[in-house]
Amino acid sequence: MSEASEIQEIQEEFLREAGFNLTDLRNQIQLTYWSEQHFITQGLLELLPFGEILSDIRFYLYVNYSLDELISKANQTLLYWRLSGITQYDGTPVNQLSLFYDETFLWHYSMPSYQEEVHSQIQSGHRVRFLSRFLLSQTEIEVEFNEIQLQTVETYYCLWRAVGNDLMFEVEVIDPKDNQRDVAKED
Repeated sequence: MSEASEIQEIQEEFLREAGFNLTDLRNQIQLTYWSEQHFITQGLLELLPFGEILSDIRFYLYVNYSLDELISKANQTLLYWRLSGITQYDGTPVNQLSLFYDETFLWHYSMPSYQEEVHSQIQSGHRVRFLSRFLLSQTEIEVEFNEIQLQTVETYYCLWRAVGNDLMFEVEVIDPKDNQRDVAKED
């Protein structure tokens, strides 16, 4: 038996005994990923609070108490990639993964259940965040959070009227602050 086949046999035996509980990212429709590799450990995925709205307290609890475990689970994923011999399209070992939470899921599925809490927290002067990106590579681990903010937008009402034929129309913009009307004509 050659040395290369012995090493491969040892790797395969280790992978079986290590019991890596893997998640196939192709089945995680709420996540977008950039990598040639689509398997990560379930433990790593469970530590990433994608889809959760984090108040100040929950954010700081995560940052202060979960990052060490996140590093450990990330290293397990890197070890799995290395030992399983998974390569990129050019034959080099997989060495990087970026995960993003699909914003459609955030705003249409996660946010409605947190809407009252978010409004209350922001109006009370607290910051509200969500995990937007996770990067894992051989040299770094990045966890990126975005902040939810309320924005006041001036409301203008537009009235459209047809004038004469289909090519000419008149636009009337009503500014609710001073109730003045501006009329613009277009050909």
